Amino acid sequence: MAKVVVIGAGCAGIAAAAGARKAGAEVILLERQDQLLGIGRIAGSMDVGGRYPLHLEIVEMGAGEVNKVLDDVSLDNMDNYRKSHYPHHSLPGSEEMTKHSWIYNVMTADPALRKMLQDMGVEIRWRARAVDVEKEGKRITRINVRVDRHNEEWIEGDAFVDATGSAGGMDHCTPHVGGCVMCPWMQCPTFGNRVDISGIAGGTTVSMRQKDGTPGIKYNGLYLYKESLSQEWKDKLKETHQIFVPFRGIVDWDLDPEWSWGTRGQDGNDGEGHPADPETSWRVAPDVGRFRLLDRGIFAGGAGPSPLKLEQLRQVPGFENVVVAGPVGGMNLWSLGHDLVFCENNLRVPPVENLFTAGSKAHMVDIQPGINSGYLAGFNAVKVAVGQEPVEFPLSTVSGDIIAFTQEFLKESAESDYGGPTTFVSAHAGHYLRHLKDVGFFPDNPDKCKKRIADAGFTNFFKQKVI
Repeated sequence: MAKVVVIGAGCAGIAAAAGARKAGAEVILLERQDQLLGIGRIAGSMDVGGRYPLHLEIVEMGAGEVNKVLDDVSLDNMDNYRKSHYPHHSLPGSEEMTKHSWIYNVMTADPALRKMLQDMGVEIRWRARAVDVEKEGKRITRINVRVDRHNEEWIEGDAFVDATGSAGGMDHCTPHVGGCVMCPWMQCPTFGNRVDISGIAGGTTVSMRQKDGTPGIKYNGLYLYKESLSQEWKDKLKETHQIFVPFRGIVDWDLDPEWSWGTRGQDGNDGEGHPADPETSWRVAPDVGRFRLLDRGIFAGGAGPSPLKLEQLRQVPGFENVVVAGPVGGMNLWSLGHDLVFCENNLRVPPVENLFTAGSKAHMVDIQPGINSGYLAGFNAVKVAVGQEPVEFPLSTVSGDIIAFTQEFLKESAESDYGGPTTFVSAHAGHYLRHLKDVGFFPDNPDKCKKRIADAGFTNFFKQKVI
């Protein structure tokens, strides 16, 4: 039986492992931490904007396992959650952007997905950090893995998937954003830095860029203990799982323009805190003086308006006694967008013949693009492992379109004055959502998707065996 080794167990790696297993291969999933999902442990938001057609497509293509697990652990009161968007942004298109949205429980998603993978027969190796490769010609033959940061072993495989993402580790965050923030999602101090396996194997990579050309970009994530909030805010979170917190007059958006630089165009702001495109912006515009926190179990988490010091945060009404759960240093900033890899539309990483990638490693951020690309990467790894040619998602699908769009965006960005992209390709909003509207993919519905996938010949595609 062919063996596929998947490196990284975020949403893309989980889907790649599931896709390779469904295709009939033996699968080893390597995860440098002791939990699944990576940054998906703080994400949770599903089916907003362009994420929705991607979700519909992967289910129609016969690969709905990961989405079903996340749906099974969704929070209650989702109707209240969806309704809670509208009082704060009545911009055109808001209803279509968020009417399908929901949140999975980030506290219970890991054990549920772990059981799914185990039931499928995927072997998961925890605290296993891939650090090097060995090749024969243009093919990887085995990968060097550090186990528990003390011991190492070589793991052989017939094909490989690099789903290691682009966030952290300390070697990036410390010099580029002012220090390791000891974030609860990357956990580099305990488990070691992320390693660019695709680059080591010979693939071409590029990093996102700050205004001054510094590699990677700053991003602001904030976790608060819910019990440290006022009773009013706690009650509101219980009712709607989402609160919009006022900060006008307390935090100046322009204090750290680098933060907005990294999200300009993605969340509908123009890089200076003002709406850039009303039809693709679903989040509250920064100039209304609010930021959003989502229910995260014992935490309330989200992206703040700019780097926040604790003494500033406690000036916000209802936050007088707030305690930050994470990050616990670095003024809430962390670094991402490193070592993005160029790949073919079938997700193979040239010039390596048996290496594929998926998710944010290929600059497709968000949970759903990671899932869709992961399934294709895992399936194609099996095909190459047995001597067959890999396939592409048709460009007539959103799943195929986003891969081609992202790779073209990376190529153009690498040739720009900055030397790399300065914003994300995100399915949920921004310039890619504008593209989906322009070509007619969005808004979407189940019947429209069913016809699109049938016309492409991909209905139940992932239910076929390769081996």
